[in-house]
Amino acid sequence: MEKVSKDWLVGFLEGEGNFNVALSRSYKKKNPAYPFEYYPILQFRIFLHENDTEVLEKIKNTLGVGKIYKKDCSYARKKGTNTCDQSCFYITSLRDLNFLKHFLGECNFHTRKREDKDAFFKILDLKSNKKHLAEEGYNQIISLAGRMNSKSRKEISA
Repeated sequence: MEKVSKDWLVGFLEGEGNFNVALSRSYKKKNPAYPFEYYPILQFRIFLHENDTEVLEKIKNTLGVGKIYKKDCSYARKKGTNTCDQSCFYITSLRDLNFLKHFLGECNFHTRKREDKDAFFKILDLKSNKKHLAEEGYNQIISLAGRMNSKSRKEISA
């Protein structure tokens, strides 16, 4: 399978990539000993039209990590949304996310996505070092996550 250049990939990620920190409440239900309300789940993801799966395969081949899934959007269509099925690329394991951090290391991002990338990797470092289990680290994660992705997250108190 063909690979893409690092420069091409960075440009593509600035437009289509998403550094996401999901703050899960359900984790505490399954793990009552977890001391806080939210559990940070880190996800790097790209969503494309299902006809563009080959692009995601090239990205996966270039990085050597991640998984590709098909997202069935038929439910949204039944509800009246004009949407097509999607192909989704995810990196979720801490090991693979740390690889992505080092791969992107010195790459220059030129858009607001740079701030999201930097916050995401700070959260990754905190979680990798188990700081999310202490109040100070947890509060840092909540603060950083709240400022990511165009500050669209509703106010979440730590």
